[in-house]
Amino acid sequence: MPRVNRSFFESGTFHIMVQGLNKNYIFENAYFKNTYLKLIKKYKQIYDVDIIAYCIMDNHTHLIIHTKDMEEISKYMHDINSVFSRVYNEKVKRVGYVFRDRFKSQNIYSQDYLLKCIKYIHMNPVKAKIVQNEKDYYFSSYNDYFIKNIDKEKIITNTFLNEEEIQILKNMEEKEVEIMDVDRTDDENLEIAIKQMIHNQHITFNEIKKDKKIILELTSELKKKGYKQKDIANKLKINEKKISRILRSAK
Repeated sequence: MPRVNRSFFESGTFHIMVQGLNKNYIFENAYFKNTYLKLIKKYKQIYDVDIIAYCIMDNHTHLIIHTKDMEEISKYMHDINSVFSRVYNEKVKRVGYVFRDRFKSQNIYSQDYLLKCIKYIHMNPVKAKIVQNEKDYYFSSYNDYFIKNIDKEKIITNTFLNEEEIQILKNMEEKEVEIMDVDRTDDENLEIAIKQMIHNQHITFNEIKKDKKIILELTSELKKKGYKQKDIANKLKINEKKISRILRSAK
């Protein structure tokens, strides 16, 4: 049976999404979008993260972040969203939660999938019919990649892509790929996350069930993303008590 490399479960590249509570338009104007962009830039100087791509829509945001430690992303996103929430509530004179969830995340395990994710993110405003072309949207990282002189300070400084890959990205046609979507349920996104892990490691559900180490590492990684152990067990078709025993034995 194939062994799973530990680096597979500790991948340092993540697709992150945040959405307004009740899908509210919390980024409905340039002021709020620019505020969020400033916070993205400010806190990446504090935490050990690199921004690979971003797109700020009216009611949600996509980020692709690279880090050596998932906890850095948790602290990074917490600070950004906490400060933005205070600014937003003060500006519109309201109280209460601003974001729907803490954030959603999905590992990116290959360079090919990374390119597809970047393309997907840059195409968001086109699919929403806000602009006709990716380059016409100010609040995404598209022009950070492809325009040398733009009228804003670039956030993308370390692209993680070589010149050939950037050219591939520029010429890429968007295709339907299994990418975490803000409008999917947590259950759907969990299923997609598991499918992607299995696909990239060439393992099967049956192989997972037979290997306690794989169960431990896979479950631990999914729980870090905020998925409930009960839901993970249901998707993996493994008894939750068995998973609990494996997790306890590892402590």
